Amino acid sequence: MLCHAGPCWARECPADGTGNKPAPGTVRGAEGPQGNRGGTGAPRTLPHCWGVGTGKQGCPQGPRGSAPVTFVLPLAVTSEQIEHLHRRFKQLSQDQLTIRKENFDSIPDLEFNPIRGKIVHAFFDKRNLRQESDGLADEINFEDFLTIMSYFRPIEMNMDEEQLERFRKEKLKFLFHMYDSDHDGKITLQEYRNVVEELLSGNPHLEKESARSIADGAMMEAASICVGQMGPDQVYEGITFEDFLKMWQGIDIETKMHVRFLNVDTIAHCY
Repeated sequence: MLCHAGPCWARECPADGTGNKPAPGTVRGAEGPQGNRGGTGAPRTLPHCWGVGTGKQGCPQGPRGSAPVTFVLPLAVTSEQIEHLHRRFKQLSQDQLTIRKENFDSIPDLEFNPIRGKIVHAFFDKRNLRQESDGLADEINFEDFLTIMSYFRPIEMNMDEEQLERFRKEKLKFLFHMYDSDHDGKITLQEYRNVVEELLSGNPHLEKESARSIADGAMMEAASICVGQMGPDQVYEGITFEDFLKMWQGIDIETKMHVRFLNVDTIAHCY
């Protein structure tokens, strides 16, 4: 029996070609490796074994001696964050290889979140998981989970202006998909208003009538931004992503968009 508290610390892990263990996994972030922001999309080696080919639950599968596992993420994450997220994934999935929507029912921090349904929906929205893909997935694996969680990564002080702009745009694209509930690439003013009201309804210090009033104001402001830029012959069809970027200009989305359900106890997983 092998007992461990981290992701795939398996004694059966394949060697790295030199006879040394553990064999590393590789994470490819769109901003380059942690500590080396120069190379966009450059791979970063993890300091732990992902158990390739061991068949361990929660470990990426592949033949022994195969190339290291590579994750392509929209935003880079650190090795420590990946280890933490892998432990959380195993808790949520109950040591299974995939997570389904019902697994999120066990997260206390989400129970009273006013947009809980939209947050859970976002984890299974294929637009957030794979490029040029639409619809909802029935279940997600760890790579998918890691992809979604990378959108919530906090800002880093060493980001340059170009990286910061891309970081912001990726987060807003993810948020746009949460608003765009019918997946048509546009947000109606009513959809926008409804989400704003849902967000405000979670504030215990704000009365429902005040929340409705603020939501109405947000909808009118959105209309003035979008419709005001249209030509006389254009027909308003909804808020596009370009409109959405303008609406959120000057709003600190980089630090405000985060999640609070990542607390994880140190538990041992035995096989």
